[in-house]
Amino acid sequence: MRDPERSPEPVHQKQPDAPSRRITLWRSLAIALLILPVTASSGPKANAQSSPPSQFDVQAVYLFDFAKFVRWPAGSETGPIVLCIAAESRYAESLKKIVAGERIDNRALVVQLVQRSADEAGCHILFIGTTAQDRLDSLLSAAAGRPTLTVSDLPGFLDRGGMINLLVIDNRVRFAVDLRPVQRSGISLSSELLKVAVRVRDAPPGGGAL
Repeated sequence: MRDPERSPEPVHQKQPDAPSRRITLWRSLAIALLILPVTASSGPKANAQSSPPSQFDVQAVYLFDFAKFVRWPAGSETGPIVLCIAAESRYAESLKKIVAGERIDNRALVVQLVQRSADEAGCHILFIGTTAQDRLDSLLSAAAGRPTLTVSDLPGFLDRGGMINLLVIDNRVRFAVDLRPVQRSGISLSSELLKVAVRVRDAPPGGGAL
């Protein structure tokens, strides 16, 4: 999860070794699970600094964190990481603020709105919101066979062929994973990510991941 008061690391800074990096990534998502309850609106005594983040904000943080736990196949692991949004524009605006100035494995992050299925070309992660529910099947069909991680908060998303379903449990955003479409896409998810999922379908022996 991004620390808003922390400046982006300079490009020349030495990257942590693999074990340290895995621990850092796991802590990032674990912290999101612990400290990011969601709220539909602020209470009468809440102010801009003390009110809990909205569900939009929390989901945007998750989308950013998911990008840290994915390994894309050869040909998709260079250049910027494109985070595609098939949802209302305020979701994209929230995500843009979160990823501004951030890099993952020295790759910049780009947020792109998806209006049509054809817009999915080049997406590394695709979030499908409730406003795109009527286009769900066409969006998933367009993503099928591509190295694109599909994420949604729509009920029953995994049953429709999606990869990660965001859920609200006890007023906190959690997630479930279906590894079958993940494996067909050619991407891999970190075992550290799978450890904090509330449910993982078809988990391979040993947790099967990076």
